[in-house]
Amino acid sequence: MGNRWKWIALALAAVLALPLMGLAAPAPVAGPDTVVIGTQQEPAVIALAICDACTMFVATMVSQPIMLPTVEMTDEWKYQPVAVEKLPTLRDGDWKLLPNNRMQVTWRIRRGLRWHDGRSLTAQDWIFAWRVNMNPRFPSAGRDVSRRVENILAPNPYTMVVQWRERYAFANLTPNGAGYLPRHILNAAYQRDPSRLPQQPWGTSEQTVGTGPYRIVQWQRGSSITLERWDQFPHQAAGGSFRTPAQVRRIVFRFVPDTNTQIANVLSGSIDAFDETAIPFVQGLELEKRLQREGRRDWVLRAEPGLVWEHIDLNLDNVHLQDKRVRQALIYGMNREQIVQTLFEGKQPVAHQVFPEKHYGYHPQVRRYTYDPARARQLLQEAGYTPGPDGILQKGGQRLSLTLMTTAGNRTREQVQQIIQQQLRQIGVEIRIQNQPARVYFGQTLPSRQFEMAMYAWVFGPTSDCEGLYTGDTLPPNGQNYPGWKNDEVTRICHAVPQELDQGRRAQMLRRFAEIFVEEVPVIPLYYRADYTGHKATLQNWKPTGADTPVTWNASQWRWTR
Repeated sequence: MGNRWKWIALALAAVLALPLMGLAAPAPVAGPDTVVIGTQQEPAVIALAICDACTMFVATMVSQPIMLPTVEMTDEWKYQPVAVEKLPTLRDGDWKLLPNNRMQVTWRIRRGLRWHDGRSLTAQDWIFAWRVNMNPRFPSAGRDVSRRVENILAPNPYTMVVQWRERYAFANLTPNGAGYLPRHILNAAYQRDPSRLPQQPWGTSEQTVGTGPYRIVQWQRGSSITLERWDQFPHQAAGGSFRTPAQVRRIVFRFVPDTNTQIANVLSGSIDAFDETAIPFVQGLELEKRLQREGRRDWVLRAEPGLVWEHIDLNLDNVHLQDKRVRQALIYGMNREQIVQTLFEGKQPVAHQVFPEKHYGYHPQVRRYTYDPARARQLLQEAGYTPGPDGILQKGGQRLSLTLMTTAGNRTREQVQQIIQQQLRQIGVEIRIQNQPARVYFGQTLPSRQFEMAMYAWVFGPTSDCEGLYTGDTLPPNGQNYPGWKNDEVTRICHAVPQELDQGRRAQMLRRFAEIFVEEVPVIPLYYRADYTGHKATLQNWKPTGADTPVTWNASQWRWTR
């Protein structure tokens, strides 16, 4: 999801000597009323999770305490109902299989839940979100689930009968593939212009009205977002972790794009916790060792292995990257094993496919590209490239020069960029480095496909598959196929996977997808991440998931100990 990022290590002492970043407002003081979270990225939009520019991981993290989830995933990867009474099942009869591969699923919304403005949360809010997502004028992050829904009926305000036009394996985890939205607030703007819904005050300012135990009270652009506990939240009506009355009064997300400053804030205690984006693995490992050497027990750091896949998207519209031989040469020319050994002490493994070993779709026998610069040069020669006067290959008068982009300020990604730049120079490929603030990169550059090579991470969940990411009919604005890869067999497989109710057969299909993916190389897999998070030792119930559910999933259960 969208969600997440780095040159060879500077001495940690130099890192810690840097001054704290100046902020537009005084830093909130840690204590029983406040938790200050350091994060590297600032979201473009929050709460409106279905638009393409809205899928940054940090947007989900900020939104989780504001917007009550329909269903939540815990740190043990268990699903439990929150805004609904139960998860439908075939056994109970509220999930029915019908002829012609159709289905009907009935959901019952918990009564007593309401928006921060007092309006009740009803079935119409889920129906509205589904219709928004299905409108072709709306810049959707993906319609792969929503398009399977034929209709949603509401026999009463607290019941949804979802009529599925085809089978969907996870129809008991989402009613519509779109969540819910405040129809009473957004409908007028939606009717005027669906394409501009992500630019409305709702989702981009303090006017974002939610349903959760916290509400947004301040958004200082470039600095922070502050949430305050909504004391009228009907926690007894909610399910899951939200049934616990919130203990912390205020949550502050402080945006610090520079890794060095983030570390300095940890050591000075001016933040209380940091999320998965804040401190890359290399610096997190260095920081953990330093805290141990100094005998400091005031911080708890944790590297959570999970479903985070760092990779480089290749824009297949580029004249060079259209040739599979060039794409294969690039991956042969990268010594990824050296990268993970040099930067991560081997603790983050090289990725040879999309899904990591913990995912049910992992393919243990898939083809692996090992470092082979001779093979890379041979492929480029076969593709018609010849050395230019400066050693950079050229073809038809065009230099084999490509721009590699990522999120600005992320030291580990910047290190990876520089290593790749040096390695590919050895096979005659020039790499230019150009980085952008995360908000621009994820909010504009990727959705508009204005890149040649783009490094970032997808954060998967246990049920993630390839639909929407690599189906040929889900290029933006209809999905997140940023490379623009179109393979008919892959499109058929990826659309079919979610329709298959048997996980064993789904796994077989995903393994075939992996074989084609590795052969075609529309994306260069780099490594699977184990992201560091950290918190002060006196902050309790900080539970990262290692998946696409952010650490704020149980924010109402956080508390300070004396």
